[in-house]
Amino acid sequence: MEFLQFALMFTAAFLIWRRPERERLAFGLVVAAIVLMVGLFTLGTRSSLLPGVNF
Repeated sequence: MEFLQFALMFTAAFLIWRRPERERLAFGLVVAAIVLMVGLFTLGTRSSLLPGVNF
């Protein structure tokens, strides 16, 4: 999943660099990567098998 985030960010940077008229698509890709990153962080921190204390 991290590779997907990297690919989205790289594609957005490429679009901004090579095709500035596609800025709207690049912004959408960056927003999608950020939403994916927050979702993965929430999933990773909230769905652990053990609670946050030491057993």
